[in-house]
Amino acid sequence: MKSRLGIVILLLATHLAWGQNTHFWDGIENFDGPTDENPILTSQIDFFFDKMVAPLPDSVEMEIDRLVERTGDNTNLRDFILWHLLQRYSHPEYMSQDQVFVFLYDQYFSRLEIKDLNANNLALIQEKAERLRQLALFNIAPELNGIIDLPSIESNYTVLFFYDHDCDLCQQERQDLDAVLWAHPEIQLVAIDLNTDDIRVDALYDLYDIETTPLIYVLDKNKRIIAKKIRAEQIPLVL
Repeated sequence: MKSRLGIVILLLATHLAWGQNTHFWDGIENFDGPTDENPILTSQIDFFFDKMVAPLPDSVEMEIDRLVERTGDNTNLRDFILWHLLQRYSHPEYMSQDQVFVFLYDQYFSRLEIKDLNANNLALIQEKAERLRQLALFNIAPELNGIIDLPSIESNYTVLFFYDHDCDLCQQERQDLDAVLWAHPEIQLVAIDLNTDDIRVDALYDLYDIETTPLIYVLDKNKRIIAKKIRAEQIPLVL
């Protein structure tokens, strides 16, 4: 995930390019190329949202609406774009952009007849959207299924560290995390090993949208999520 400084730099670059946004998709309404597999079109979509759009959910969502509107009656093109964007924002580069996935579900996938969308994959999309909705920045972190009582932790900040004790990357991340904790005694660490026979841990995968380890969430003193899915070295940037 990008740091605040990285976001500021990209915002400045995006501001300089903003004037080109209105013309970037000129002619897209006349697109008649393939929409099953089209790496050129996907590269164009990715370039636009990487380089031409501010990395803020509201900005991304506004540009998605504009792009979809430009597709007009070409539902094949519209659906190709929507599926690609859904995949893109299921694992976004910036931690707040997972709410774009929620937006795509609310605005399009829950409302439209989209190519290849069926009851099974719609249910999976909805399930993930609801998880991400609950995990939005500044929401209260979900309870840890009886493993530990989060409200009882008295500290300015709490770091939730989900790891696997057999994971080499997790071990390196823990070393980096220990260095951060040493420099910031106001942080309370809650480390949860996911490689365990404790059945209570199983529920955490859905509660915290855990797909890989290590995984870090940072909470404030009120146990609101102020950062998520970042590296240990980035924690001081959000305190």
